[in-house]
Amino acid sequence: MPRKKLFAFKKIKRIKVIDSMNNMVGSWFFLFIHIIWFWFWLVFNLNIQVLTMVVSSEAIVLMILLLMAQNRQSIRDDIRDEADLQADLQSMETSEKILRHVKEIKKIIKNNK
Repeated sequence: MPRKKLFAFKKIKRIKVIDSMNNMVGSWFFLFIHIIWFWFWLVFNLNIQVLTMVVSSEAIVLMILLLMAQNRQSIRDDIRDEADLQADLQSMETSEKILRHVKEIKKIIKNNK
């Protein structure tokens, strides 16, 4: 994906929302809240079937968020790989120019002897 598309991609509000949600659910605070919530549910002997349904629904949403984040990361990796390839090609071109110059200098030195 070209860089222009990536920058346009970053500006989409829903992408920013997804990124902020991923940051939230991947935090210690989120884990701590869940531990307290499960503990509360078990101590007060609330309906386990409802807890199971809620946790299953939450797992589906979190998995979707995780997959969205992985898709974004693969786009970033593709752009980074493209930039690395361009840098490698420029380095190779520069190395070839230096090699040609060295060969020319060797010819000049050889002809002057």
